[in-house]
Amino acid sequence: MTEDELVGLMSVTVDISRELEDDHVEFWKLAKGLSRALPAADKDTIKTCARAMLIALLDSNVVLGDLSGHTGLFEPWPDPLLSIDAAMASWQELDREPNMGDIGWLSRLPGAENEQ
Repeated sequence: MTEDELVGLMSVTVDISRELEDDHVEFWKLAKGLSRALPAADKDTIKTCARAMLIALLDSNVVLGDLSGHTGLFEPWPDPLLSIDAAMASWQELDREPNMGDIGWLSRLPGAENEQ
């Protein structure tokens, strides 16, 4: 990767992390942000970067899950690392960039306020 591409990747990670301070973030935003930041990258590179971002975000209590249609509450998926595997497998099955509603949500769990 070039320096500009690495800066783009880091910028997407920071943007997602900042948004997670106030709200949940749908998975597709991560994919879309990476595609915009790395326009010359192929699908596999984008997915590899997304996986790395998700693993890095685990350190600040970011997890994958769903928003309940009944309560509107975030429901984390059971195991953070396995959740990343599941999200990436779902993306692979889509065979395209995810859209709204395709995979799941990211949320920062309580207790990580001062870690960023």
